[in-house]
Amino acid sequence: MNQDESKQPYVTEKRSIYCKSKESPMDEEMYANQIRSFLEFQYNETFIIGDILRIVVSVEGNEGNLTSACNVGDYLRASISSVKTKSGAVGIITDHGNGTYTATFRLLWAGDVHMKIQLVHSHQAIDVIKRTVMEHPIDKVMFQKTYTVGKDKIYTRCNVDPAIFNKTTPICDYSDPHAGASWYCEKASNISCNTPGYHSYLSTNFSLLRNGEEVRFGRGLKGIKWKVYASPSPIKVIGGLDPLANRTRCKPGLPTNQISGFYEDRVWNSLVCQNRHFSSQSEWGKCLRGKTLHLMGDSTIRQWYEHLVEILNITNSILPEGNRRTGPMLARDTINNITVQFRAHGPPLRCPSTPTFHLEYVTNVIDKIDGGPNDVVGITVWAHFTSYPVDMYRERMEAIRAAIQRLHQRNPKTLVVIKSANTQRGYALIGADWLARELDLIMRKTFKGMRVVLVDAWEMTTAQQWYEDEIHPASDIIIQELEFLCSFVCPL
Repeated sequence: MNQDESKQPYVTEKRSIYCKSKESPMDEEMYANQIRSFLEFQYNETFIIGDILRIVVSVEGNEGNLTSACNVGDYLRASISSVKTKSGAVGIITDHGNGTYTATFRLLWAGDVHMKIQLVHSHQAIDVIKRTVMEHPIDKVMFQKTYTVGKDKIYTRCNVDPAIFNKTTPICDYSDPHAGASWYCEKASNISCNTPGYHSYLSTNFSLLRNGEEVRFGRGLKGIKWKVYASPSPIKVIGGLDPLANRTRCKPGLPTNQISGFYEDRVWNSLVCQNRHFSSQSEWGKCLRGKTLHLMGDSTIRQWYEHLVEILNITNSILPEGNRRTGPMLARDTINNITVQFRAHGPPLRCPSTPTFHLEYVTNVIDKIDGGPNDVVGITVWAHFTSYPVDMYRERMEAIRAAIQRLHQRNPKTLVVIKSANTQRGYALIGADWLARELDLIMRKTFKGMRVVLVDAWEMTTAQQWYEDEIHPASDIIIQELEFLCSFVCPL
């Protein structure tokens, strides 16, 4: 777009969505397929890097009148991309609360750029998810503790609230208020609650829907991100102001903008600060020389551990009775004096059989770290909490925040990195994007203003269009996350 003061600073495209009433038994695909669009402008202008593009999504009833009944509270996702060059960035969705939305894009690279808006969930589907949270706050997933007595195995059920068990059954209370954690198991006969055992995932409750509600979530109840907008042709973007000019040096505590970066040729370019990129193993080794990385949380940060082991070409060691899913794991580069550790967070944890003494709450692990300029603490906690009410997650996050504050009091030079949730595909009532995003917003609010680093995996997985959403993102996305992490370990 030419920089002409007589022109609007954005282009508006109006969409007309013809939908049935809120009470209609229409499924998500029907809802998405009833979207109709028409253009209020011609694609005959040239845009430049830095331009802001807005698309207004409007809802009209069958009589052409604006109605809020169709899609107030829908969960929409927006992005722009040039798939051939593997370039991409997120768009920002604004819900105006009256049946209209605005998708705002910042054009950040030259070439043919496509816009994309997806319906992740209609508000009717979200209402179903919210209802299941209220009606099934603690019984969506069940866990067990196993004891080995001679040749026999004894199984007891475990969860976050003893109300889930038979009221006459004795209970072992393994809660830890210091860590913001509630955890209970049925007491096995003639076995002390202090007896070590093995924690594991037991079952998932798939009987959560009422009759007819399954149409909201597609095959497998995983939820389908329906493409509800596709430009008839890409817009042409030519050179303009360099979006990467005048970036600051990477340091903890920097605010994260709504659009914090973009991909170009599969490489993540941060708009927050000058992020690094490495072309060889020796460059990674030089950056991390002398560092100890304490990685803790769920399997999405275990990917960091696994990739660092591969990048640095070091040997992974699983500690006695541990396993590769939960750890504890340790790897050392003796040449560069690099130590990388991983351990899973404490329950709830959907995992194979793991010794209970290996499962420590993140708060308690942090409290054991002396800290210092050579310590890097990496944390992500979210994927195993999507089956519970958000208050439980908030309590866990507040305990972790307090532990980080104590760590910084011991040694303020300790680098603490929080990795956000990432997009995924999963059972929509237990682990898909809407639930994960709710937790992610709580996490961001909890750590806002702290001297920590946020690796925005949510944006980095939303911005790309060349992979499907997966709970464990593709290798090159993980590498971009790690390069951003290292931008704070050895800043430019």
